[in-house]
Amino acid sequence: MVPTERRIIDAARKLFIKKGYRGTTTREIASMAGVNEVTLFRKFGSKKNLLKMIMEESRKSVSEVLEILEGDGDPREVLQEVTERLMEVMVAERIDLLFVMMVERELEEHGFEEWEFPDSIAKRIYSSIEDYIKRKILDGAIREVNPGIVAEMMVSYISHGSLSSHFRGHESPAAEEFIDILWNGIAGGERGVLPL
Repeated sequence: MVPTERRIIDAARKLFIKKGYRGTTTREIASMAGVNEVTLFRKFGSKKNLLKMIMEESRKSVSEVLEILEGDGDPREVLQEVTERLMEVMVAERIDLLFVMMVERELEEHGFEEWEFPDSIAKRIYSSIEDYIKRKILDGAIREVNPGIVAEMMVSYISHGSLSSHFRGHESPAAEEFIDILWNGIAGGERGVLPL
């Protein structure tokens, strides 16, 4: 049997993705989790606290994957592993980057100071990939490209893959095929020279 807290968190995550944070009631979360509202409040205190727990879990999972970018492995293999692992985390934990960005924006707009995260999940993914690409350009492993565009391409692919899994019930094409295409565009012998 899944522990009560886990059932509540999983139900809340599904409902927040489907209906949004404001559109989801604690009664709906409790019902989907198979508990009463009193139990939800006893375990988490409020809907905001429940959302904060979900966001922190997501942030931790994503951060563990992004640590791969700190290594010195083959850049193509590193980019493929990060892409595959981020997609796995997002599918397994039902993390939708669009949902995360909207929630973080909503919290900022409503002035929930206690919600000020030192770094958002989406920003952390973008900046980590961008920083990695910058380092690899300096190392000469990647030709000079706009690191921000490479990061956007990877995040777009990862986000699409997770959305396909959530809403269409199937997995997106293999990350290896995506990375092959991306790598052929960014790899190069001499810096600034497109590979032939």
